[in-house]
This record gives sequence, structure tokens and C-alpha cells, in this order.
Amino acid sequence: MKRKGNLYQNLYKFENIQSAFNEVCKNTKHKKKVARFKEYKCIYISRIYNILQTKTYKPGSYNVFTIYEPKKRRIVSQNMQDKVINHLVARHILYPALLPCLLDVNVASRKGLGTSEGIRLAMNFHKICKVKYKTYYILKCDISKFFASINHDILKEKLKRRIKDKDALKIIFDIIDIEENGLSIGAMTSQILAIFYLNDMDHFIKETLKIKYFLRYQDDFLLFHPSKQYLRYCLKELEKFLKKEKLILNKKTRIYKSTNNFIFLGRKPNGNYAKFRDVRRKIKKRVYLYKTGQIELSSLISSIICYKHLCKKR
Repeated sequence: MKRKGNLYQNLYKFENIQSAFNEVCKNTKHKKKVARFKEYKCIYISRIYNILQTKTYKPGSYNVFTIYEPKKRRIVSQNMQDKVINHLVARHILYPALLPCLLDVNVASRKGLGTSEGIRLAMNFHKICKVKYKTYYILKCDISKFFASINHDILKEKLKRRIKDKDALKIIFDIIDIEENGLSIGAMTSQILAIFYLNDMDHFIKETLKIKYFLRYQDDFLLFHPSKQYLRYCLKELEKFLKKEKLILNKKTRIYKSTNNFIFLGRKPNGNYAKFRDVRRKIKKRVYLYKTGQIELSSLISSIICYKHLCKKR
């Protein structure tokens, strides 16, 4: 596949800046911050245009906070101007350059996909394998500290193989290098860069290991096969492959029989959602932590939104 060029010039088109501006305002929950941003809309758009057109953009530092559900994670937030530029880089450089090479079984962070499609695909694979094999096994993998472990040098080399526009590469590399190690969770560019980082692994699983029924949501992925022995072999090969990517699988990685229960994207193999009473208990715990000053309000809200998504019926 040919490398993409002539990408950077799309960043400073006024219609693209205005669209990104409106998108950021729509998706930002801090009403006072959005109101002030909108009040000086013309100034901000003009400033963003000048910065990008003259190629003098320098990413600002992140505001950092921690969430604890579904697991403890370090989340970042940007100022409004940086958010707009981050959206521009994602939509007009990363999307056109990277999305065409991604497999459809990679369901995270793309329009028309997401957790619902991941759940649908997993349930469909279960049905197919049940009819085709009767007895089958699932290798469930989870990468340890995925975002924090993404290697900058490896990621940059992967990007060079997809993008030939030097100005586009420079602004992407500048955004990547805000963090000393890994990628920040929360930035739009981080989401697409993260799913792209494991694209070589996806092709390895499909084309070298010849796993027909496979899907991935970020760093969580499932391999379906009638042979438990072959999945053990796949696990060893994946560990070798991921070692080259400077990644390791965590302790939750294991092989399940089709009749075993495990949670993937909030659901069990039999199609049931995580039990409501368990979710309610966890929310009560989060409220207690907030009331006792152990977590911030933003962390509590993030947890409630996450649990609401798990309990919501399609």
C-alpha cells in the first residue's frame, strides 16, 4: 500500500478548523470553558490557522487526572486550542493515512464500530464455532499497561511506512513526544495511534497464525479455535511477537473452553451483561470514595458513565 502524502495542508483549511472547533465545543462538558471559547471563536480559529500555516505549532502540556473504573488509568485533558488541533491531526492526517490498512476485526475507535460491534462480532463467532466445531476454545488476551507501554520509536517507524509527508510526520511526532513514555489516554490522536500500533499483530494473527475467528478492541482480543493445543502455540508466538513491540501480556491472559464464563467488553460468552447488582455495588463504592475525598468528581462521573454503558441494553 502506497504511503500517503499531501496531508498537512488539510490542517489549515478554514472549513476543517471550523468543523473541528464545533466538534470540540460539542463534546466538551465544561460549559464555562466552552462559552468562553465560543465567545472568541474568530480569534481562536485565526490563531490556529496562523500556527498551522506557518508550521510553528508546539503542543501544550496535559492536565492529568486518574480514573479507577473499569480499572485505574491515567487520563489527560488538553486546553481547548490543543484539542482542536488534536482533532485536526486525527481526522485529516491519521484517519486517511491509517484507517485503510486496519482490519475490520479491529473494532475500537472507528465510526460504525466500537463496543457494540465488538460484542456482536464475539457473539457471532461463538454461534459459528458452536455449530462448526461443537467444542472449541477461546484465547483471551490482554496487554499489560498498553497505552503507557507503547514505544515511541517503534510507533514512529510504523508511521513512516504509512506517511511520506514530512510536515505531517513532524506534527504527529511532536504530539507523541509530549509524553515521555507511551501515549496519553484521552487525546483523539492517541486512540487512533493505539489501534494502529497493533495492526501488524492483527495481520500476524490472521495471515501467519491463520486464525479465522479473531477480533480486537484496543489491547483486548479473542482468538477462537477448535484446538486448545494450537491456541497454546499461538499464545507462545504472540508473546514472541509482542516482545519485539516492547509489549507483554498480563496475567488475565488465558485459554477458555467455550462453556467457561469470562467477561469481554462487559458481556459473558452466553450473551449476558455484567450483573446489575454487581454494577450497583461498585457504584456505591465509588460514591463512598468520592464522599471521603479519595477520588475526584470527574473520576466518579467517568465510572458511572462506564457502568451505565455496561448495563444499557442494545
